[in-house]
Amino acid sequence: MTESHAHSGDGKPDAKILIVGEAWGVEEERVRIPFSGTSGQELNRMLHEAGIQRSECYLTNLVNARPPHNDITKWVAQKRSEITMDMVRLREEYVKPIVREGYQRMLREITLVNPNIVIALGNSALWSLTGAKGILKWRGSQLNLEVPPTDWPADLITPSWVPPRPKLIPTIHPAAVLRDMSLRSIVIHDLKRAAREATSSLYSNVPDWKFVVRPTFDAVISCLQRLLALCDSSPEGFWLDFDLETRAGHIACAGLSWSRTEAISIPFMCVESREGYWLEEQEVEIVSLLHRLLTHRNVKVRGQNLLYDCQYTYRHWHFVPRVAQDTMISHHSAFAGLPKSLAYQASMYCDHYVYWKDDGKTWDKNVGEDQLWHYNCIDCVRTREVGEGSAETIRQLGLEKVDEFQQKMFWPVLQCMQRGVEVNKKLREKLAAELFEEMAAREELFQAYLGHPLNPKSPLQMSKLFYEDLKQQPVFTRAKNGVPGHLTCNDEALQTIAKREPLLRPLIKAIGEYRSLGVFLSTFVMAPLDIDGRMRTSYNICGTESFRFNSSENAFGSGTNLQNVPAGDESDEDFKLPNVRKIFVPDPGFTMFDKDLSKADLRIVTWEADEPEMKAMLKEGKDPYVEIAREFYKDPTIKKTRSDGSADPRYKTFKSFAHGTHYLGTPYGLAGRLGLSVPVAERTQRWYFERFPRIKAWQADFSRALASRRYVENIFGYRRYYFGRIDEATCREAIAWLPQSTVALYINRIWLNIYERYPQIWVLLQVHDSLVGQFPTHLKAQALRDLDEASQIVLPYDDPLIIPSGTKLSEVSWGDCE
Repeated sequence: MTESHAHSGDGKPDAKILIVGEAWGVEEERVRIPFSGTSGQELNRMLHEAGIQRSECYLTNLVNARPPHNDITKWVAQKRSEITMDMVRLREEYVKPIVREGYQRMLREITLVNPNIVIALGNSALWSLTGAKGILKWRGSQLNLEVPPTDWPADLITPSWVPPRPKLIPTIHPAAVLRDMSLRSIVIHDLKRAAREATSSLYSNVPDWKFVVRPTFDAVISCLQRLLALCDSSPEGFWLDFDLETRAGHIACAGLSWSRTEAISIPFMCVESREGYWLEEQEVEIVSLLHRLLTHRNVKVRGQNLLYDCQYTYRHWHFVPRVAQDTMISHHSAFAGLPKSLAYQASMYCDHYVYWKDDGKTWDKNVGEDQLWHYNCIDCVRTREVGEGSAETIRQLGLEKVDEFQQKMFWPVLQCMQRGVEVNKKLREKLAAELFEEMAAREELFQAYLGHPLNPKSPLQMSKLFYEDLKQQPVFTRAKNGVPGHLTCNDEALQTIAKREPLLRPLIKAIGEYRSLGVFLSTFVMAPLDIDGRMRTSYNICGTESFRFNSSENAFGSGTNLQNVPAGDESDEDFKLPNVRKIFVPDPGFTMFDKDLSKADLRIVTWEADEPEMKAMLKEGKDPYVEIAREFYKDPTIKKTRSDGSADPRYKTFKSFAHGTHYLGTPYGLAGRLGLSVPVAERTQRWYFERFPRIKAWQADFSRALASRRYVENIFGYRRYYFGRIDEATCREAIAWLPQSTVALYINRIWLNIYERYPQIWVLLQVHDSLVGQFPTHLKAQALRDLDEASQIVLPYDDPLIIPSGTKLSEVSWGDCE
């Protein structure tokens, strides 16, 4: 054994809690005591907050030595090419002998201390003690020490010896917490779970699940009829948890649970039979009963990410369950900044928790079907406990109205997703042909410039061209979370190179245009249409921390992100991209509308700061950025656009500067972003704050409140909690969240009004701060009045605010709305 391994751990020799880390750091190497450096100090603080005293624990590491660059993976082959002759096998990996030695010493320590529970900190500790990998997935799980019999030190093994199997809970290493302090709260949560379990060597809260898997037809019918009877006898409401697993665009199985321990998985697809699990007449009867059950007047259906499942029930079964709670929405209502997967929520809300599978909806062929059906049942019972737990958390936080509104948005969003948008297919093909021609023209330019073809999509070709052939100074991505940056030829890097080397600007410009053309073509113009020829998207109500939605292709692989469809007016004068919005057209007999809020973010900042002069400008219908730019530049002729239709650069620059200043932008940062000198930026910002002192005062008050409360709250009562450091970056993020979230919720309130009050008006798309839809052309006058009425949302400031909005119309296309 090496000298380092002669040093064991530190702490109470008969401790009930044994903590295992990965390896020594600099300070540990000096004093030869585990967790002595900054990571250890953070661990001590977290243990204390979890109710654990370090003095009552025994602490050690997988390896009591310091690895190169403080990275234990340098001693473990991460790929085949890293395997060296001196490496040995350990738990299916190739490792340096020092890891094997440390592993044996660690097992001896566990045997001697004989703890009730082991806390495994980090990936290497988790792997060495259980064989599992992925600390972010497995953290918080109630596991046991799992060591192959042949791995135990030989001198411990006797005929009567029984290998120890203490409880084991893994969590994130404190070094990772120091790199990302937002992880700290969930680590403390895991440590509190470990503290509760430290009193005994056996888990007492393992649920006694009663799952029905691979059921007979009679068992399914009996179960569904029994649940229907319970619905009939529950006028106050009967909660039913629902989950689908899907495969190849079809429903593989449907799970239901009616308690925290009882569930059934009803299969529909089965590898044992190409025709399906049931006879045709049996499946018809089962789906009919599911329809009656899931749409029963008394049923309250709960599920995780049910916007996905309901796309399947609507397409294949032609109904939508009576959804009362989506657990992902509830969790987002309470903690918008935390991960949203069912597993993560279960680690927070479930009394007993073990990670069971990735939060995917598509079957992994490496997972047996009986295991899939078992997972389906676990999804259901976990969803029930998570739903009840998140509802109680929301009640304790006083966020009931927040969650109520977010749950209501489920229905208009699903309706919008199901409707889709009609597409002008001939124009689509024409635009595609034009884009292909433009891309081919750039390819000819590459050949002319370089004497050989170039694929701008290939990082290898681009790096070779710029950094080897053209000998340009390397540009690297920014380091993130301790991971160093890598060589890049992204758009930002190419612009840096263009500034350094003017001769390369024409080539770089052509590369940028080629990339933009490719994005327009693949992402928007040629996005796959659905089976009926319409374009659809999947909206995610929980897509962002600011309560803005995000969108992507739908559950069946058609459509795309329809929230960033370009209008074609963002390019420079000699490179015009098409207005892709023109391919989206109204249905016959309908008129398309685009309902857009006016200066929404600026109005929110102005009312939050209670800035009287800017309020007055907005109330008079003026553009404050125009007025302020005229005053700053002492030029009354400044306008938003010039007489030729081009943007006034001074207006554009000043607007960007003021916008950045509102969100705590520094002169240095704004200067770099807007191409100004730092002294000019400092002088401009100083003038701006002298002109509008309430904004400066509001920012100071906001930052103090955030540091004190650790959350920001908007006028609607929505909150964003911050669990990490409250530093300048956090303050900038939080102060931007305020108007962004308010505007997102404002536009969604308009949408909900339309959905609930005006069924003749169809919302087809939500584009952050605008709504796109259609109404029957012959009802135009009434529809415009209804849209204006739906938009009268009052923000309850001391000086109440209604954000003005405009409505553009077209009978031709979205892109023609004016």
